[in-house]
Amino acid sequence: MDNALKPRSVMPMLGTASSDTFMGVAACNNLDDLDAAIVVLGIPCATPYPGAVEYTQANLDAPRAIREGLAIWSATKDRYDWDLEGLPFCSEEDRVCDYGDLPTRVDMPEENRKLIHDTIAKIVEKGAIPIVLGGDDSVPVPVIKALSAKANVTILQIDAHIDWRDEVVGERHGLSSVMRRASEEPHVTNMVQVGARGLSSAGPQEVADAKAWGVRFFPAQAVRQKGIQPILEAIPSGSNVHINLDFDGLDPTIMPAVFVPAPGGLLYWEVVDLIKAVAAKATICSIAAVEFVPSKDPDGNSALTAGRIISLAIGSILKKSSV
Repeated sequence: MDNALKPRSVMPMLGTASSDTFMGVAACNNLDDLDAAIVVLGIPCATPYPGAVEYTQANLDAPRAIREGLAIWSATKDRYDWDLEGLPFCSEEDRVCDYGDLPTRVDMPEENRKLIHDTIAKIVEKGAIPIVLGGDDSVPVPVIKALSAKANVTILQIDAHIDWRDEVVGERHGLSSVMRRASEEPHVTNMVQVGARGLSSAGPQEVADAKAWGVRFFPAQAVRQKGIQPILEAIPSGSNVHINLDFDGLDPTIMPAVFVPAPGGLLYWEVVDLIKAVAAKATICSIAAVEFVPSKDPDGNSALTAGRIISLAIGSILKKSSV
């Protein structure tokens, strides 16, 4: 991050300050010297589809945009957060740092995946929790692979699409194959997929394969009808949970800044309450928040929503560890 983020407006009563990190947390430049519980990092891209790089390019600036969306609150970590019922980082701001953005490139998919894998593995080795700001939805493929030091990982996916295609135009690591690739990892033992709706990139075979593997599906309509409790019951107590949050899992009325919007998605409180409940019941070991398209967010409100969800996830993790 070369330039400090500029808040959307001057808000002296909030103590707004320019910052080039997520919500003004400390920057960390050397993972060998890491001394934090949570590491925020941006990953602009991983594996574009041949001949369709516009999907990836649309998300390249997402990490900067999400940080900027929350910059207005960068100097308010001593204020009460009603959504968390406490201070934003539970008086433990020094346990969170921002590693900046990885230098990934659309023309270097193999190198991208290695860089992402090695960086996430290093963060996990240091005992910290990676919080990834993406980036297209191919980014989580190496992120999930890098969690191999964790046992019995449960994946909680919030997404309009199930991502179980084995390949697309010959590419097996693209954004439509994330959960299929995750299912092949020995450390991934449980998968809960939430928010599917509308027309799908998957066909009947992909759905059948996912169910045969053991996926528990909770389509968006079921969430609206029955709430989050059935989802929570599908997540083992104390398990390691990777949250894969694709922003098109949210309803486009509150999150229009996505490449493939679909009506009928989850609302803010459904997503926030689910993440908070999972943090209390299990151990969130990583989060990848992806598929944010800044060009579809001219007023910055979608970035604010995205940033708030991530901030509350961090606060919920820290709140549990401080009890």
